[in-house]
Amino acid sequence: MPRTDEDSGLRAALWAVAITGALFTAASPFVLGKGAPLGVAIGAFVAAFNLWALARIVRAFMNGAGLPWVLLAAFKLVGLLALVALVLKLEVAAVVPLAVGYVALPVGIVFAQLGNARSRAVTAPETHPGIEPDSGPMPRDGHLKG
Repeated sequence: MPRTDEDSGLRAALWAVAITGALFTAASPFVLGKGAPLGVAIGAFVAAFNLWALARIVRAFMNGAGLPWVLLAAFKLVGLLALVALVLKLEVAAVVPLAVGYVALPVGIVFAQLGNARSRAVTAPETHPGIEPDSGPMPRDGHLKG
């Protein structure tokens, strides 16, 4: 199957979330204490897995897959909540480190979008010869070209 811009955008977001999670995990002993890295790493893993699974589910649903994918989305939500509850119940990690790790999801997505915006600026009309920056139907002076 050919790769699309959506695939490269998702790949960039997944990498950004993973890198952000790794940075948060590396910084966590200095900010949250010696026991925090495992919790932050688990939270970051849950965040990256959630993004990956949600992207697959949405893509399948938008392509007309229907009810089975909706059920899978509900199962994913319950599964992730059960995983977090189990980690907390077994006292593998505390709530705050898990939450800090999960914050890698929105922060990573923002970083991926910032990188994507930079690459889109390269293809702005000003960089292509023969395309005027304001090539809309009405010129700046308000008179139609004719």
